[in-house]
Amino acid sequence: MEYTEAYRRLTYETATLIFMKKNGDIRVMLGTRNMATIALHYGFQGKALGGHDNRCNIKNGNIAVFDLFLGEARSFHIDRLISVEWHGEIKTTEELDSVAKEFNDFKSKYEASEPHAITMDMLD
Repeated sequence: MEYTEAYRRLTYETATLIFMKKNGDIRVMLGTRNMATIALHYGFQGKALGGHDNRCNIKNGNIAVFDLFLGEARSFHIDRLISVEWHGEIKTTEELDSVAKEFNDFKSKYEASEPHAITMDMLD
């Protein structure tokens, strides 16, 4: 997926993101950049997301998002994105709670069955 498409869609939509962190760990995140969605559970988080935006841009390939599971701003590198599942635009707490439950179930199953990190040996 290209940076601009991911950034644009995350501005409105929520997604389950699976990516490799810089240290090789695999991370599963429920993330968005949609301030209205974030505010449903966490209030206004522009400052938190803005702080990450200062370090993330198309030049370095990092996209800042708000992790709806942890309740904190995080970032990922577009080239280390393994999988993305789009949940569309979430406008109500009921929709968010439903997606969060689906995400939590998926995350538990994924982490029980898939590797938690990628090593150089696995790439051969």
